[in-house]
Amino acid sequence: MKKKGSRGAFFTPGRTVAAGVMALALSYGMMIADAKAPEDNEMQSNPIRAETVSEENIRTGKNCEIVQTMGFSSCGHSVTRRIEAPEALKNQKFEEIQAHYSLWQIESFQEDRVVMQREIMLYCPMHKVLTVNDAGRIVLSENLYGDGMAVIHSYDRWLQEFDEESRAQLLLGIGFDTQEEAEGWLGAH
Repeated sequence: MKKKGSRGAFFTPGRTVAAGVMALALSYGMMIADAKAPEDNEMQSNPIRAETVSEENIRTGKNCEIVQTMGFSSCGHSVTRRIEAPEALKNQKFEEIQAHYSLWQIESFQEDRVVMQREIMLYCPMHKVLTVNDAGRIVLSENLYGDGMAVIHSYDRWLQEFDEESRAQLLLGIGFDTQEEAEGWLGAH
């Protein structure tokens, strides 16, 4: 039986997935940290560009995997996804992949794997965000797409009802772990 005010189990399905993603990201980071340091006479600036400049014939292969890490600046979290390279991007050079993923920073370019990252000025999919729609109505949004928010609930509250500080917060978006927490904030303001 749950105690009054208890939030339930810590490992909800969403948190379990997030913990798995974070564990993968951490293990990937540890692999990079264990990598051999370059010799003094090797290029040390950007090994990816150095590799592609000196190896102009490297192309993505037929089984190329694209690893994308999205960092979310609003909450500080990151999410990594792995996808098979689309057919149109197989057998392509670095410049062609970079042109297709122009919003991304390519960290590694190999025949079987392209690793890239991008910083996004949003909350990650683990948060519910109170904000304002174009009409001035208070809405609850969620990051369902990775790089875009979707309205999941509208309230009969309007921006002009709030004090100046709360309006400023709502215009930026206020992140919460749950819809109940967001609605609690609304009830207190």
